[in-house]
Amino acid sequence: MTHHLSSSCKTVLAIIAMVTCLVFTGCQHDSGVHQQVLERIAQAEAMLEEPDIDSCIILLQQTYDFAKGKDYRWGMAEACLDIARCHFMADNVDSALAMLDKGMTVYPAMPDSMRGEYYGEYAAEYGAKGDMRTALTYIRQALPLIKQYGDDESYCITCANAGIYYRHLGMNDSAIYYYRQGMDLAIKTGDLESQNLLANNIAVLYGEMERYDESLKFIDQAIENAQNAGDEHGVLSAIGTKGDMLVLSKRYEEAADMLLAAYPRTDSTTNPLRTKARLLTPLLKSLYHSKRPEHRAQFPHYMEQSQQLIAQLEPNSVQGAGLLTTRLALQVDDKQYARGLQTIAQIEQILPHQMATPRNKFYSNKAKCLAGLGRYQEAYQALNEAYIAADSIKNEEINNKLSQLTASYEMMQKELELTHLSQQHERNKTRIAILSAILLALLATLGALMFWTRQRRQQAQMRETRRWVEGIEQERARFARELHDGACNDLLAIGMQLRSDNPDTTEVRQQIGTLRAQLRNLSHELMPPQFNDGVRLDQALAYYLSHIDSPKVDFQADGEDWDKIPSETSYQVYRITQEAIGNIITHQPDATVEVNLTPMRLDIISKGKMIQGDGTGIGLQSMKTRADSIGATFGTAIEGDTFTLTLDFPSK
Repeated sequence: MTHHLSSSCKTVLAIIAMVTCLVFTGCQHDSGVHQQVLERIAQAEAMLEEPDIDSCIILLQQTYDFAKGKDYRWGMAEACLDIARCHFMADNVDSALAMLDKGMTVYPAMPDSMRGEYYGEYAAEYGAKGDMRTALTYIRQALPLIKQYGDDESYCITCANAGIYYRHLGMNDSAIYYYRQGMDLAIKTGDLESQNLLANNIAVLYGEMERYDESLKFIDQAIENAQNAGDEHGVLSAIGTKGDMLVLSKRYEEAADMLLAAYPRTDSTTNPLRTKARLLTPLLKSLYHSKRPEHRAQFPHYMEQSQQLIAQLEPNSVQGAGLLTTRLALQVDDKQYARGLQTIAQIEQILPHQMATPRNKFYSNKAKCLAGLGRYQEAYQALNEAYIAADSIKNEEINNKLSQLTASYEMMQKELELTHLSQQHERNKTRIAILSAILLALLATLGALMFWTRQRRQQAQMRETRRWVEGIEQERARFARELHDGACNDLLAIGMQLRSDNPDTTEVRQQIGTLRAQLRNLSHELMPPQFNDGVRLDQALAYYLSHIDSPKVDFQADGEDWDKIPSETSYQVYRITQEAIGNIITHQPDATVEVNLTPMRLDIISKGKMIQGDGTGIGLQSMKTRADSIGATFGTAIEGDTFTLTLDFPSK
């Protein structure tokens, strides 16, 4: 259980502006060269926001070459430092260390402000490798320099890292000291990211000392701070720690649900390998111990992922060590004692550099494996080491320091809240005065706004009425055309046949039949069914469409609850169908038509050559107005020779 942060993306390059100003005052070099170096570094910083680490490294290497061509040592060293940070983000620790060594070589006379940053980065790299003793050597040199020349955020992060290194070496009292130093400053300055990092690591320390309630209190605060700061890596890291605490509290199902939901988000972080390893440590334990079958079924998949990650991570890395200790705990629980001893041998190679797990738990697991294999003398020795380590961890003085840290943290938060309340009160007084002035201005314009709104509403109503009237006129014109071009012409043809010397009675009868059908269709359109008298929409449309000879209409009605459709809705849907079929007869006389109806939707699809029309006529406007009147959603589309009309209408 560990949380490590070198310098976050913001800190990676954000502090450069202040540092460079301090350095530049003592830098005897062309200001134009210095400015160009700063501009290139700013461009590289923007790439990290994507993040595009490879492009950032290329640009920084170009910056180094540019500074080298101008013999500008500060620019060369700054480029090396930033390249090292990029390599750290990409988990290329050895490459990062090589760049730091190069920077120290090209600028041995670097100012203390830059030297503090270099020492802090050295500590971060060795910490990532799991070499906590070397990391402490550098962090001790970095702390006073960063405190004097760096910004508050850098100092908070450095304190957090110092606490991590001390804790991994079992020096919990020193870890508490630096955690407190960093937390005090982070709260005073309102630095949420640093508060998150420190609260996260304090929670880990509480968990190792079996003070789980206090640990969860800190970790919930850490998650909230990270979310407020928009720090996704911080959120996931804190969720990993909360998972550890829930597992230790035997709340396995709760831990598994939380971690399974968070695990897919690891791919979006700048260093997915470390983040995955951080979450896998508690996830494996929660899945193994969960009583839910769906959790247990996923355990082999994530165990396989942990094996792959161990092979990819640095041999002594904190994340790799965490996965190894998890594997050991599960092997002991599963009574795989021989395999457990093999894992113990791997962990013992890490112990000279860091405490991969609390010593009491490590020796307790070792004793269980030895006893399980019948090696009782060795098991007794290991168990004795576990008791000694447990007494050290539960040292009363360290517990008192932790309690003081909790009290101090809570008090500082309350003081900060009181300060914020006081400031908020003053801001509220100013806001009230401003709001009063704004209110007077609003009252002065409210009357004019209401008058303007009323006019707009009246104009909109007039436009709707005009469109309605135009639609009615269009329908009347259509009926006139139908009577003139259809019935009148048919009557003329019949009259001419009858006046002939030898009238063809068969043809006359056919013409009269056609005329009667046309007049019947027109009468149906003029006198729609009375839906208030028990006529259903599906029945009315079936009857109407069955009497249309050309084009032939394929009608399909599916569904139930036709009686629940309001009569006004049925009426308007019926009219819209009539209007649509009339348009199709006019513009696609040879079309094939499909009409599909359900109690909530009407679909009309016609396929055939179009002789005119672009889908924007009065008929469509009339249909849209009818749809709006019943709260329906109306849509049309024309693709090639296919016309589609859709109408989604309320059924109740």
